Amino acid sequence: LHILHLDAARVNKTVPLVFRDCPDEFVPGGDEKYADCNITTDETACALLRELHKAKSFRVYGFAVVPIILSVLAMVLNITYLVIQLKIYRKEEESARKRYLFLIARSLSTIMALLLFYVVIICWKTEEFAYPSAMIFLLLGGLNFLSITGTYIALTLLLYTAIVHPFFYQSRTTIKHCYIFIALIWLCSTIASTCVGLWGATLFYPESAPVSCSFRGCQKPLAVLIVIGLSISYATVLGLYASLIVRLHLRLRRRRDLVSENSKSGSNLEREQTHIRAMNRLGLNMGTFAIGSVPILIVCIVALVNLKSLSSLGEGEKSPCKTYLNAHLFVEVEILASTGGIVWSVPSSSGDIFP
Repeated sequence: LHILHLDAARVNKTVPLVFRDCPDEFVPGGDEKYADCNITTDETACALLRELHKAKSFRVYGFAVVPIILSVLAMVLNITYLVIQLKIYRKEEESARKRYLFLIARSLSTIMALLLFYVVIICWKTEEFAYPSAMIFLLLGGLNFLSITGTYIALTLLLYTAIVHPFFYQSRTTIKHCYIFIALIWLCSTIASTCVGLWGATLFYPESAPVSCSFRGCQKPLAVLIVIGLSISYATVLGLYASLIVRLHLRLRRRRDLVSENSKSGSNLEREQTHIRAMNRLGLNMGTFAIGSVPILIVCIVALVNLKSLSSLGEGEKSPCKTYLNAHLFVEVEILASTGGIVWSVPSSSGDIFP
């Protein structure tokens, strides 16, 4: 009992008075700087400290540990898929190569996004989470989403053209056209993502940002534009695929009714069935895209709804007391960032199942 009494007395000496009700929550050597912060709300000191530790836990585990594990898995799988696709690409005829070019581009864009994610982690560890880290994080999220969106739209249109207009697909659609289309997808995705990252990160770091972006004149319109743009892209991919696959199945059904014993017609029908099977397999990727993109849209919408309160974190001078007093907001930010990082990593690790 005497030893326990001494231990309790030692704890009371190290824990500041405001945190005496939560000695287990207090971390010696790190939380002393919050003891002198002036709390102007109804929150207790212990409640704010608890929320602050929760935010730090989300940052360490939700934004770093879990996404890193998933991203390593995604990197291994995508490199494996890329090697397999390159080998198949060399063996296939030109007609099939057109499809594989887009799949290769999809894997390359995912690998580049994963590399950028590691840059974010390095920046975070070397200089805390500052403007460059936030900018790259937003940039890679937009780049990955937009490049995948463009790739799926291109693949859907390419396969539809191969089925409905086979002569045009064989004679007029060349490998060179595919390269140009892929380059345009990457160019547009990079430009749009750079703008999102460059101006979007000013929400949290307006003073260290190289560009000026006020809340009413820039940040809020940009957030609305991002949500609308992502929603339109999401709906376009799924809507286009659904409408085309329905049209193709109806077309195939009519062709079956009209097909004769003519071998040419039979071969055409068989070719159409092959392409439709390819589109059905593409649908599995569409399912992954749909499931993985919904949480990202939800995160963006939640961020838009709470944009004003989140923007207050970037106002004024950064200090331990500001972080401590706004612990609830920091928890929200860390949850949004963690959700975005994890949700982004999961579809990336699914790879391409469309051959």
